[in-house]
Amino acid sequence: MAPIFTLVIEDDERIGSILSELVSSTPGFSLLGRAESLTQADLMMRATQPQLLLVDISLPDGSGLEWVNRLRSHNREAYVIMVTASCDVETIQQALNLGGQDYIIKPLRLFRIQQSLDEILTLHRRISERGSLEQSDLDRLMGKGRPQAREIRDTPKGIDAITLRQVLELLAGEPDTAFSTDTVALRLSLSRTTARRYLEYLESEDRVDVDLNYGQRGRPERRYHWRRGN
Repeated sequence: MAPIFTLVIEDDERIGSILSELVSSTPGFSLLGRAESLTQADLMMRATQPQLLLVDISLPDGSGLEWVNRLRSHNREAYVIMVTASCDVETIQQALNLGGQDYIIKPLRLFRIQQSLDEILTLHRRISERGSLEQSDLDRLMGKGRPQAREIRDTPKGIDAITLRQVLELLAGEPDTAFSTDTVALRLSLSRTTARRYLEYLESEDRVDVDLNYGQRGRPERRYHWRRGN
């Protein structure tokens, strides 16, 4: 089956790179590119036919929500994941009314984005293979009854048990050390994106504590250390 062709629309260089790398590394998806503005997105939409759009709301030349609404009015169909810092109820409701498949609030949690990609891939394959949907498929599409990861498997999709054990052993073996994402990636020969995904998963499971290290400039760096009592 052909992959889901995906366009990332995000003006923040760091976040855009993270999303692009995650899409590129997830089986079943193919990254068409990244647009840093709505104008650039329009140009790319004319040249390509993306099936999935990861869209920020606040872009330099306008609102991602209004842009998606304009696409819908021109009958351009695509799955939409809104990835944004906007967390007010009105904005979220507008996104859902436009038929967005998911709404992910920054700061990013790679585990959460991976979950969304996995669900869209499952739904897309079922639609392509069957041509019709059952109630469970519709529930997945509408975001109803989404189970918690720990309820359905020991490790969720996107989290390999062997790699997870390696990360756990590293942190537990040096409980007094605060590890950065780069350090974990280097020590375990992982990509930075993969290391961050596992660390954020452990944070969501309350297995690690997180401190912010403020350097002389730029964003604070997250440092992870083993939570005693695990």
